[in-house]
Amino acid sequence: MRKPVPTIAALLCAWMCAAPALADYPDRPVRMIVPFGAGGGVDALARPLAREMSQILGQSVIVENKPSTNGQIGMTEVARAEPDGYTVVMSSAAYAITPAFYQDLPYDIRKDFAPVTILASNPLVLVASTHFKPSTVQQMIDMARAKAGSVNFAAPGNSGIHFLAGELLGSMAGVKWTSVPYKGAGPAFPDLISGQVDVMFDNPASSLPFVQSGRLKLIATTGQQRLAAAGNAPTVAEVLPGFDAANWFVLAAPAGTPPDRVRKLYEASQRAMKQPALVEFMDRNGIGTILSTPEEAGRYIQSEAAKWTGVVRDNRLAVQ
Repeated sequence: MRKPVPTIAALLCAWMCAAPALADYPDRPVRMIVPFGAGGGVDALARPLAREMSQILGQSVIVENKPSTNGQIGMTEVARAEPDGYTVVMSSAAYAITPAFYQDLPYDIRKDFAPVTILASNPLVLVASTHFKPSTVQQMIDMARAKAGSVNFAAPGNSGIHFLAGELLGSMAGVKWTSVPYKGAGPAFPDLISGQVDVMFDNPASSLPFVQSGRLKLIATTGQQRLAAAGNAPTVAEVLPGFDAANWFVLAAPAGTPPDRVRKLYEASQRAMKQPALVEFMDRNGIGTILSTPEEAGRYIQSEAAKWTGVVRDNRLAVQ
């Protein structure tokens, strides 16, 4: 009858010893993996977010770029990381779209990740080289109709929202583009600026600075309403009614990360996004804050995955 006593005491001791460890999280730097190149839209938001979260958490949040054409390298690294709250991924709508194109991914977004929050969302911008003659969506469509494949589209990732936006535009306009894949928007910019490729759908945060400096020109935005941050440029929908494409930004940890640590990351990101520097960044770049709870983020991701899987299947799209 006395045997359970030491066992219970040992359990109580283990629990009491573990409690401070949980309470002290984080006690070392947190890695924020961005599965795309430096200089792209995800990277542009990740860096100020990491700075603000570092102040809030009292530990450095270090952004690490792990670029690949569709983000698989960075996503796989996080999926296989120790689920201790010290490795997270910040990605875009590609998080839910990529599985629609690939059935043999080395990770499963439903089983291998613990969503922290959907941080924000924004319409895309259609930007072009200053060497590209068309300056409107209609002129670009007319050029493609006159000669199939005459318009080169830079695709930051060959299976993400930017790729799908270009394919959707071509499908609705009844034209064919030449798609040129890049490992993120950052690597595409030199070729776009020099005129080696003609146009690109991108996030406002990474493209608008090039427009404002005169190195690129803005043709249109992809929301249903004009975007003030983009100078009220025309929308694609004004030429092709019903066209709509938006990007969103997600923060996630490996599956199995303790719920209290997921919650702490959520609360830190929520506070960070409300800091003046990030509020100004969001307003300047036409990004709308969402900050869903982990539970809401999980439901949103699943609905987006189902939607884009249907679009890819119904339109018989494939990776270029």
